[in-house]
Amino acid sequence: METLSIPSRIKGSIFGVAVVDALGGPVEFQPRGSFDPVTGFQHNHNFDVPPGTWTDDTSMTLCLAQALIEHKGNFIPQAAIRNYIDWMDKGYLSATNECFDIGAGTTKALMIWQSYFDRSQGLQKDDPEGHEGGQRGINKALKLKHFCGNGSLMRVSPIALVYFRNMPEALANAAASSEVTHPYPTCTEACTLYTKMLVLALHGASKASLATSFAETPIQDDNLQARLSQYKSLAGWESQDEDNIKSSGFVVSTLEAALWAFFSTGSFQEGALRAVNLGWDADTVGAVYGGLAGAFYGFDGIPAEWVGGLLRGDVVDGVAEGLVRLAGESP
Repeated sequence: METLSIPSRIKGSIFGVAVVDALGGPVEFQPRGSFDPVTGFQHNHNFDVPPGTWTDDTSMTLCLAQALIEHKGNFIPQAAIRNYIDWMDKGYLSATNECFDIGAGTTKALMIWQSYFDRSQGLQKDDPEGHEGGQRGINKALKLKHFCGNGSLMRVSPIALVYFRNMPEALANAAASSEVTHPYPTCTEACTLYTKMLVLALHGASKASLATSFAETPIQDDNLQARLSQYKSLAGWESQDEDNIKSSGFVVSTLEAALWAFFSTGSFQEGALRAVNLGWDADTVGAVYGGLAGAFYGFDGIPAEWVGGLLRGDVVDGVAEGLVRLAGESP
């Protein structure tokens, strides 16, 4: 296989999130097998938006990426949180200039943060510890087993794209990025498991190597262990029957479904269509798949018609190029 450049992998990851999110959006909420198989962009009747429209998954990914870009590669949690709030309230980094799709857990978290920032007028916006006073309220409200949605997993990819030269830092920041909206350990560990795969993919690991690394990574959380400890090698993923793959909003199911779509297929396009045709939370499974697959196959591995058909693709490209510049400036 041709050796892909880091810029191609970074750009592929960001565009991967956006294009597969946009592919899956129209069949979100629909039971598997109840719709004609997705083969390309369609009008999203759930929110009455045109073909190629990405949803909250991509918007929040771009918000996190932009916070990293603005702070020269330093992860400042409150910078990302403020971007999420601007997206929720004003449509910042949305495909339609408005927030038309947002999860219940994320909404609850951002409203808690909004209240905290309103009470903390003197808070410096570039303070890396400026969120700590508000985190206690988040933990009290949301560090509960029934708040195990996929809202932090779907957006975490930029952490790996910035910190790919330092695995421990990447994993620590992935967990921290989850905690601001999804602090329950199942969510934070899902983010670190995914981030590890993404970092290894950026360094050119094969699928067999990625699957082995995943199998050799100790899993602490019982929910994740119950589902994912069965995968001992690439063959285990390849032989898994689709009927055993769930595609709900539960973070464990989303991670498993996205990895299954990645490991059981041989091209970006094939995996993308496998992911979104699972239905239910198709856009988020697609976004998580796309972030990893885009890094693995590179930007040129994504069908050009999908890249060209994205609504506001220039916005996605601008953020991707900002991340590429950051990678070039790193030692």
